[in-house]
Amino acid sequence: MATEKIAKAYRIRDTAADVDELVKHHTGFVEFINQFFRCETIRNEYRGQDAALQTLQRNATALAREIEKLAPATGRLSSPENAEYPWERDEKILVPCTFDFPNLTMLRQASGRAVMNLVERAFNDFERLRIQ
Repeated sequence: MATEKIAKAYRIRDTAADVDELVKHHTGFVEFINQFFRCETIRNEYRGQDAALQTLQRNATALAREIEKLAPATGRLSSPENAEYPWERDEKILVPCTFDFPNLTMLRQASGRAVMNLVERAFNDFERLRIQ
């Protein structure tokens, strides 16, 4: 949920996105990630390191897609696993606090930690960074 909110905050402040549409949906983190990597500050920091920047963006986009799936309103029929409510599978009730979320294994890898560092930066540098 935190990633959804930071994505909406940047997009409301820095883009011409329709506010009413943004607040209706639980997605938008992937779009924010792509815009964040176009940010002049980020591009300047990775000047001459195009391969590293592309790898980080690819990993961030992949992880952002998986994080978006954690919202219960997103793809509930095809992917009932979510971070808020219990769901049923094979006649068992599963709850988020005990579920392993195998789609998030990247978080335990260096690439996932690098992405989460970027998310932390988006939170900490909100006043300084602009996505447009």
